[in-house]
Amino acid sequence: MAREVLLLTCELLLYGAGMLAVFRARHRIGLGVFLTAIGSLHFLETWLAANLYVQIAPGLVLSPGSVVLFSGKFLFILLLYIREDATFARQPIYGLLIGNLLAAALVLLLSQHAAVPASGDAPRDLHLLDQMGLLMIWGSVLLFIDCLLVILFYERLSRGSQWPIELRVWLAATGVLVFDQVGFFAMLHFGYGVPLSAGYGGLLGKLVAATLYSLLIGQYLRWFDRDAVRLGDTVAQPIGELFGALTYRQRYEALRQQARRDAITRLLNRGEFETLTREVLERITRERQSLSLLLLDIDHFKSINDLYGHQSGDRVLRDVAALLGDAVRSTDHAFRFGGDEFAVLLVGTSHDGACGFADRLRSDIAALRIGESDLSISVSIGVSSILAGRSHGGIEELVRVADAMLYQAKADGRNRIAGEVLPEVRVD
Repeated sequence: MAREVLLLTCELLLYGAGMLAVFRARHRIGLGVFLTAIGSLHFLETWLAANLYVQIAPGLVLSPGSVVLFSGKFLFILLLYIREDATFARQPIYGLLIGNLLAAALVLLLSQHAAVPASGDAPRDLHLLDQMGLLMIWGSVLLFIDCLLVILFYERLSRGSQWPIELRVWLAATGVLVFDQVGFFAMLHFGYGVPLSAGYGGLLGKLVAATLYSLLIGQYLRWFDRDAVRLGDTVAQPIGELFGALTYRQRYEALRQQARRDAITRLLNRGEFETLTREVLERITRERQSLSLLLLDIDHFKSINDLYGHQSGDRVLRDVAALLGDAVRSTDHAFRFGGDEFAVLLVGTSHDGACGFADRLRSDIAALRIGESDLSISVSIGVSSILAGRSHGGIEELVRVADAMLYQAKADGRNRIAGEVLPEVRVD
């Protein structure tokens, strides 16, 4: 039995690694190769589900077709949805369903032929294909439903979630695989006499396979195919319209995210600063937290463009932005404020803490060396802070004070910081 478990693990790793390699190469060899690989293994998967079972523990048997091939195919369609969009994800789903319906219809007609031997033996009949046709159709119908459900579950789990992608994929997959096992095994048990022990073993095997495939997909996305799309809730719609709606949502979300960011630095832009700062101000007032704003200006940036060219100037902006992005916490926000100026919102940070953070940023930026020219730069930083529990003058006052402190730092000789706490506004 240990040997069977080892073989199943090897089969899963071979199938998983092979399909991920094909998916990774989709931009070079075409996505059709990946879709064809999924479809070409579908018949083998169905045949194995009805004919080949192995024992993994006393009283537990399972089919490699259901556990290895179906679970993998199901999760690779979800991966296709995550990295591409619903337009691509629906292609194998509809393709398998339509292909199996056509196969069943053709087998019905082919069975009417008066078959003759091809080489002196008894003529072949179509009993196997006829038997497998119904199972393939039922499996494809279930797969269609499964894929709709797993996409919706994945979207719901991803909305505003900081969970690792492995966990989101696993949670979405396991719930649907339980549903699928009940539906598919009912056909195997009542239509083909497969014993109940195979149902229990298959369920356990699918849950284990889902875990391993989720880990493989998560590591693949993290190291080889980054920036996986995360979507939010989808309003219930007729099934025929769902894929179109999901495709629209993905493209809308991608465009919306792109519009929020500066093209050169990929930091949030000035428009997002206005929106986010108002939301943060409301929250810190309600929760009685401190808030600090840093305005950073690259010293003598015009001279850098004049002496080294605008490409070097853009490189300076990107390197400073990358340092800011690495320095801030997940609760903070970094922006390109305009030109050579950046802004950082530090949520829940005291004035002293913000000044300390600003001075570390100043020091780290001064240590940067830009490109092959070994260009060094410096920044001046103004800091304004709202203390916890104090009434304040709003976003305009926060920006005004930080801007005044920035000019103060420049007047003091540049490569410096200056800061001030906003005075409390009395409310009569």
